[in-house]
Amino acid sequence: MLLNHLKMAWKVLQRRKFFTLLSLVGIGATLMSLLVAVALYDAAAGPHAPESHPDRLLTSTLMTLDMGGGPMRMRPSHWLLSKALAPVQGQATVAIASVDPMPVVAYVQGRKLPLNVKAADAGFWRVFDFQFLEGGPYTAGQRGEGIPAVISAHTARAYFGKARGVVGHTLVIDQKNYRVLGVVANVPAVRFHTYADVWVPFDPNAIDMQADNPFGTAEAVVLSPSPAALSAVAAAFQKGLSTVPVEKGMTVDMKLQPFAESVAGHVLAQYNWTKDPARLFRWLSGVAVALLLLLPALNLVTMNVSRLRERAAEIGVRKAFGATAGALASQFLIETLVLTLLGGVVGLVLATALLHGLGGRYLAAYGRIEPNLAVFGWALLGSLIFGLLSGAYPAWRMARLPAVEALRNAPG
Repeated sequence: MLLNHLKMAWKVLQRRKFFTLLSLVGIGATLMSLLVAVALYDAAAGPHAPESHPDRLLTSTLMTLDMGGGPMRMRPSHWLLSKALAPVQGQATVAIASVDPMPVVAYVQGRKLPLNVKAADAGFWRVFDFQFLEGGPYTAGQRGEGIPAVISAHTARAYFGKARGVVGHTLVIDQKNYRVLGVVANVPAVRFHTYADVWVPFDPNAIDMQADNPFGTAEAVVLSPSPAALSAVAAAFQKGLSTVPVEKGMTVDMKLQPFAESVAGHVLAQYNWTKDPARLFRWLSGVAVALLLLLPALNLVTMNVSRLRERAAEIGVRKAFGATAGALASQFLIETLVLTLLGGVVGLVLATALLHGLGGRYLAAYGRIEPNLAVFGWALLGSLIFGLLSGAYPAWRMARLPAVEALRNAPG
């Protein structure tokens, strides 16, 4: 019986090619959008090296500073963060780094080589789990000829022509000599807190390092010993922030937030839409997912109801020859489920192709982004549920339609 229903469903879908194509496009586009969005977010915030333990990571938010003329939101300086992190030192591993890498240019045999340089302290290498291909990180107060640096495998190949055997060599950027201490595996560009081509210590003469200066371009990253200790670590940071010496009449507000929220905040904070970009991101994501799942379901309901009248003659004839209401209803539901499953396959294929097409682009630089099969399973299940709901009402209408009335109302 089921095999006969499936054969009939396939023939019906082939007979109504335009309707089938339209439905497949709608379902496939919905699942594709959901899969691509989740894949990008997982690539940015999932448990992947160097951020292997996102459930234990905290990062600083934008600083809200009020000097009596109204609040201003900006990034803190290295000096301010080092003061605020003092009470946290004994509870967790702390690091301070520049929020965004600085674009610079190096020259290789007269050819420009664009690079992104990130300033980070020695704690940066203890907080994050970088894969060193050779050498190792720099340490606090390290001395020697040239500024110590860690470079990516891509930078090593582009500048020295090889990914290994470059430790101790000199990298010249903006007329400054950097001594290569280590080479790490390439970091995908979507890992906002760690991505760079070259990592160097903070310049001691930079504005970020000047005493009593709260303004800067830095962020704190803290690795808690366990997820349960996150709240205690965040409280210790608040205690340290309250002791930072600032000018009279100046108030400073800043918090440590979970790593997942910081990724969302990093994307939206630059637009200054809200004081809580992570909350805005959650709200926008929830609305987007609801619309993505609801609109195709409503579309299917509308199209299925319209199909009901067009197939009135078929329903009447089958009822006249003894087809039961249950058989007709189950046939209609199976057609809807087959259509939804085919749309799910189309969505997976489109999402995979789109994500592979991002290879080499900025978001996917140095990393391959794959669709999350677990998310695909849940999305497909949701689509099947909506498919059942969208097919239930038309199926109920069809099952209740008397044969005589169905033949009378059949179109021309």
